[in-house]
Amino acid sequence: MVRVDFDLFMERYGYKILFGIFGLVLLAILGMFGFYVYAVIRLFGLFAGGLLLLLALVHAFTAGRRVLDAQAKVHAKYFYDDRPKR
Repeated sequence: MVRVDFDLFMERYGYKILFGIFGLVLLAILGMFGFYVYAVIRLFGLFAGGLLLLLALVHAFTAGRRVLDAQAKVHAKYFYDDRPKR
């Protein structure tokens, strides 16, 4: 049985393995987004599907962002209250 030095192994292959895992995760995320776009356009047609996707993006970057910001402020106040303890 050949003993492998773990530090040498990580130096040679560790970053390549981590880069591969990161690439797979990124590919899965982008693939799911691409599949969603394909499914919406296939279901509603090019014009209506594109319009629906455009409206979804506009909503996500306007109203959706405000909702998430409000939730973040409430959670920050609840979990990180900086008032002095009694």
